[in-house]
Amino acid sequence: MGALNVYPHPEPQFTHFASRRSVVHSTKGIVSCTQPLATAAGIDILRKGGNAADAAVAVAAAINVTEPGSTGIGGDMFCLYYDAKTKTVSAMNGSGRSGQNVTLEKIRKDLKILEGQTGKIPMNSVHAVTVPGAAAGWVDCVERFGSGKSCQLLFGRPVKGTLKKHRPMATRCLRRIHLPRVAAEHPKLAKL
Repeated sequence: MGALNVYPHPEPQFTHFASRRSVVHSTKGIVSCTQPLATAAGIDILRKGGNAADAAVAVAAAINVTEPGSTGIGGDMFCLYYDAKTKTVSAMNGSGRSGQNVTLEKIRKDLKILEGQTGKIPMNSVHAVTVPGAAAGWVDCVERFGSGKSCQLLFGRPVKGTLKKHRPMATRCLRRIHLPRVAAEHPKLAKL
């Protein structure tokens, strides 16, 4: 590791904002995300022989429990993966798609948009909702870029074990983030 990798950048414009997190250096691998327990799941994957793609998917899965207000399995995923052997960067789009039975003709009919006319899908329309792509994207990511190790060996214990020990923290997050919004938007549900 050279000096430029360990010390702050010599250009002053890159040092204006002090980080709130400690700087971490490693020669064998590193995992970083907004939640330490999810980071721990990714580190465990690397220790068991997984690669960066395996660890990234483990972190994404763990963050669903540890930080449920951020994003999750009901969302989308995108990936840029650098392969050191081939020195190439590959991109993966795991964004949601329209429902299986949606066609342009069906949308035009439902929204009363005539053939040849342009229109917009209103945000409150059922057609504005996509099928979440995160879960399928995780599978695609591990199949395409993963280490080839068994998914159960890699993901079964690290994610479940880490999260089982720390479930009360995730429950507090869920109550703090989601329940007030749900109560405001759906008063009948809040009473359940």
